[in-house]
Amino acid sequence: MYLVRPVDFADLPALERLAQQAGIGITNFPANRDRLNDKIASSRRSMQQEVVQPGEESYCFVLVNTSNDEIVGVCGIDAMVGTDAPFYSYRIDEVVHASPQLQIHNRIPALFLCHDYSGTSRLVALIVDQQHQNHETMSLLSRARLLFIAQHQERFTSKLFVELRGESDQAGYSPFWDSLGKYFFSMDFQKADYLSGVSNKHFIADLMPRYPIYVPTLPDAAQQVIGVVHEDSEKTSDILLEEGFSFKGYVDIFDAGPSVEARASDLRTISNSQSTGFNTDVTEDDSSLHIIASGELEEFKVTLANANYQKDTESLAISSNVQKTLQMKEGDKVHWVPI
Repeated sequence: MYLVRPVDFADLPALERLAQQAGIGITNFPANRDRLNDKIASSRRSMQQEVVQPGEESYCFVLVNTSNDEIVGVCGIDAMVGTDAPFYSYRIDEVVHASPQLQIHNRIPALFLCHDYSGTSRLVALIVDQQHQNHETMSLLSRARLLFIAQHQERFTSKLFVELRGESDQAGYSPFWDSLGKYFFSMDFQKADYLSGVSNKHFIADLMPRYPIYVPTLPDAAQQVIGVVHEDSEKTSDILLEEGFSFKGYVDIFDAGPSVEARASDLRTISNSQSTGFNTDVTEDDSSLHIIASGELEEFKVTLANANYQKDTESLAISSNVQKTLQMKEGDKVHWVPI
């Protein structure tokens, strides 16, 4: 069985291991001990704050293999990006060049530097240990944070977005960066990606070109990866698209990976979730997989298990093992959604 819970300081070594395994391109989860420790501190502080509207809070959750208490995954939520510095993206749009005299009318795709996502909640860093990567574990981890949002909607904006990792190889070569970014930053993709994760983002505003980048002027290798998801992030992308996220024409300024977005209320986990009482009279023959959450804020816990909703008692029937895993007592409420 797997359990998702808020991160704690004792989890730091596991987070370092996961960050190292994730490799290059996961800007919001750098392999830097101090930065990861700051993320833990920020998450714990955010969980303890009274919040009436989203701000600088961030929340981090870990996936635990309950058979040996090993941490095998991590994910997070930023309540609002762009609070201390603009959050930059490229917006893909078209520029019209026309000459009535020559009867020429061309629509040319271009990249416009923007900060349209500033002030928006962001899902970040879905990383699962390679030995535990499958649809069920990754879906549990990804959707657990959506159940957290469903329970605490005042802490997040009405729109959510996710940056997906773009194309780069294990050595840190990014076709998009090599064709564009390196000429303005005078550093390789790996260093720029690392600096973006461990320092403030003001250097981006100082160095990025201000004018539209005409896509046809870029080398073919760069054009071909604009909006393309890295193969290691395809499973994450599939889960988000199944959930209701969609691509709206924004890409990352470093590797051109796509951003996907959605209104929180339109996402399946949030719109289909329910809060009820529970009992331990689960009927295996009539049960199906559910994502089940209990507890508030620091006590928030989520697992994936068979359960069935009993209309006569208006409660979710779960096993005693699930009750124990979620540390629930009689009279507690569960927040749940069927898969």
